[in-house]
Amino acid sequence: MYGSMGDRNYETLVRDGITAAKNGNRRLAWSLLNQATQLNSLDARAWLWLTETTDDLKEKIEYLENAVAADPNNVSTARALAVLKGKVNPGSGVKARPGLTGPNVVVQASQEPVVAQTRQTFLCPKCGGHLEFNIQSNLLTCLYCGYAPDTAEERSAADDERPMGEFLPTESGHRWAASQQQLSCQRCGAVSLWPPEQKALECPYCASRQMIASAETELLIDPQAIAIMQIEEKEAVRRVKDWFGRGWFAPDDLNNAAQKHLLHPAYYPFWTFDGTLELHWSCEVNDGNSSRYQNWTNRSGVECELFNDELVSGLQHLKIKDLRKLGPYNLMDVIEFKPEYLAGWPTLTYDLPLAQASLLARENVVRDVRRTLTERVLPGQQKRNLQTGGLNWSDMTFKNVLLPLWIGTYNYQGKEYKVYVNGQTGKVTGEKPRDLLKTILIITTIISFLLVVFMFFGLAGLQFGWLKLP
Repeated sequence: MYGSMGDRNYETLVRDGITAAKNGNRRLAWSLLNQATQLNSLDARAWLWLTETTDDLKEKIEYLENAVAADPNNVSTARALAVLKGKVNPGSGVKARPGLTGPNVVVQASQEPVVAQTRQTFLCPKCGGHLEFNIQSNLLTCLYCGYAPDTAEERSAADDERPMGEFLPTESGHRWAASQQQLSCQRCGAVSLWPPEQKALECPYCASRQMIASAETELLIDPQAIAIMQIEEKEAVRRVKDWFGRGWFAPDDLNNAAQKHLLHPAYYPFWTFDGTLELHWSCEVNDGNSSRYQNWTNRSGVECELFNDELVSGLQHLKIKDLRKLGPYNLMDVIEFKPEYLAGWPTLTYDLPLAQASLLARENVVRDVRRTLTERVLPGQQKRNLQTGGLNWSDMTFKNVLLPLWIGTYNYQGKEYKVYVNGQTGKVTGEKPRDLLKTILIITTIISFLLVVFMFFGLAGLQFGWLKLP
């Protein structure tokens, strides 16, 4: 059990240890992570990354056994332990990173183009033209003759969760991703999925045309839910222009930049997590009958948090601050995923694996609970030395959700900026340049106003006797 200072020391050790492991400094990583496990042996992160500090099989197994004991619900860690012990065929499910363990399915570009093994295309049964999903009619529609074939009724997927303790990805569960061509952007690294027959391609994230074919995707987890795009291009452009015109510090000619940039739509991958957290705590409580008489006694207990739809981006390219400004998405309106919803719409694959995303989600939940713990524990009573201890996670479930975004890049005075539009709600955020002259004028005006107010009250004080000169 450790308090707030111990929390900071522990998190620093884990963060620096992970960084050292990623940089290949095994000795430093082992030292930092080993210290972290001594402070808190109930967190699987340090044990999991310790496996990166050794090539010894017995040591790897020991570290993984501790990680599984700390987080029994993490099926990927349990499976990695079974692989190392020879109980599971490594090729039967998700591939682990070389040397570890773990669920880090990271898509990498291949040197040579890879042709998709199967082709899932949507063709018009009347004229043979390509079908595209129309966001106004919510139907597949032929781009040439306008024919709209009947499609299955959509089903809400708000509660369509998958238990993490039972889910084990297998090749048979990933037919959709394997049927698409996977392209990696050589400029920003984003990986997107496209119909096999499509040739003219731009990266949905940075608009680069430097796209090369990548390795196949049969081991990726298919999405379970999708939020249908609600904002058309004209509406997205209009909202961006309005956004350009807002803000005291924005340049007056910024609207001109809005007419020169293009918005690119795409469905972006996200993870959502549900579950229960039990956080152990202890503190001293004043049981005295008055403020003059204090009687401090030790108390301890468990605070429970039921969290729902804790959202984590599946792409490391997207900045967390931009995603928070774009939200909230209405995750109760997501529907069951079907491949036809993506006909004509580009889709990006995740590069943040399930296990790593679940760690981030749990960190967010713990941080939010600890932020409000003083008010939640024994409300109305005087407390001191509130400390937190072990963490217990249960009933962990997840969804892989596709959410719509419009992303644009524009240049202003030689510098590149990004703008984002929430494809479900139309909310706009992004980067905006500041006009230096306007910034100086506004700051000068504020300072001048404060000086005038100060002088006014100073003179009034002298006149009415509020202030006296020495």
